Amino acid sequence: CILAGQVYGYADHRRYFSQEILPRLNGHRRFIGPAAGALKRRLLSAAKCVLIPSLVDETSSLVGMEALACGTPVVAFRQGALADIVSHKRTGFLVEDAEEMAGAIREMDDIDPRACREEACRRFSAKQMVRNYLDLYKYIIGTGLQSS
Repeated sequence: CILAGQVYGYADHRRYFSQEILPRLNGHRRFIGPAAGALKRRLLSAAKCVLIPSLVDETSSLVGMEALACGTPVVAFRQGALADIVSHKRTGFLVEDAEEMAGAIREMDDIDPRACREEACRRFSAKQMVRNYLDLYKYIIGTGLQSS
């Protein structure tokens, strides 16, 4: 198991990392710090799944979209943007608690990596995002909506 990412300088974050994460690291579980570019793509592509155990209602989840684009299923709590990004039982699993999250990991072989990649390309490619923005702008212009 590889844990990658930034440990931010907030006292609560550092304390949680040192008290809860560091003691659990060993030869089978490693923390490698921030990962970007080619390293991030290699890690995401090689992973059986990506766990996003965030309890915060995110407005977007770049790591979720990146994982799917690499053909890697996502397991996340059913809230915020992740509930819209992950197609339950098709591109990953949306769960209610840590026990369900553990169970979802055991079901990863049921998820087709090609379906993850296809869904990401269909929904999150630059071309599709441009289409979505143009549709939104046309809607705003057509209905006379104005920003406040």
